[in-house]
Amino acid sequence: MKIGILDSGAGGLTILNAIRQKSPALDLIYLADESFAPYGEKSPEQIQSRLIKIGAFFEAQHAKAIVVACNTATVVAIEALRASTHLPVIGVEPAVKPACRVSKKRHVAVLATPLTAKSERLKELIDRWREDSQVNVMSSPTLAFAIDGWPESQSKVIETVECLCRQMLEQEVDTLVLACTHYPLVKNLFEMALGPNCEIIEPNDGVVAQLIRRLDQVYSDEAQIDLSSESFGQIALFSTQGTMNMDRLTQWIEDSASICQKEYVLL
Repeated sequence: MKIGILDSGAGGLTILNAIRQKSPALDLIYLADESFAPYGEKSPEQIQSRLIKIGAFFEAQHAKAIVVACNTATVVAIEALRASTHLPVIGVEPAVKPACRVSKKRHVAVLATPLTAKSERLKELIDRWREDSQVNVMSSPTLAFAIDGWPESQSKVIETVECLCRQMLEQEVDTLVLACTHYPLVKNLFEMALGPNCEIIEPNDGVVAQLIRRLDQVYSDEAQIDLSSESFGQIALFSTQGTMNMDRLTQWIEDSASICQKEYVLL
């Protein structure tokens, strides 16, 4: 059973790793849409059109479901993708609900890309779950793209993370929502800058749980066999920018030994 996973770059590999840990038998097809990155600088209409093309690519690869492993693409384009494909489509949303529930000081920060930060969907989630919490929405126009350039961009990433964390400490934030799938790749930098008294929330577990639920609902016995298998599936990597960045992508994959394919795809 093949699962398609998409992101503008390396960020969605945090979701790929989580799926791999929970359901290792699944074959995973990862598309890094690097030629179109960063998504945060594109209009909603451009991202919607792009995701429809990516959905057609996954259908041609015989995927059984699509995971939109990008907060920005989820909030502005997931419904357009769902309308264009017969496959189950799972998105990723800022983990506002668990953050507001665990925050002790009731001071929560949501760190997102600019498009996600301004989205109606994020506003709805905050209004629904904040209760008595103070929720500060923060954004960075450069951090996700800089993480894609790791390790050459390491000093820039560290500088940006430390600057953002200083603002959070000044605001006495005790719970941080990483609302971009790129950010958990450098979670250790946030942990070092914020210290042990700040809880850091990422969405991976919720996405994997929803994927497994949808596979079970749509494919029933076929999904149960795949999900319970102790065998290991394969990982295929595709990039819309060529193969020159494959080593950058591979460095973030925990089970890199299972990579069977590295290819360029033109969309």
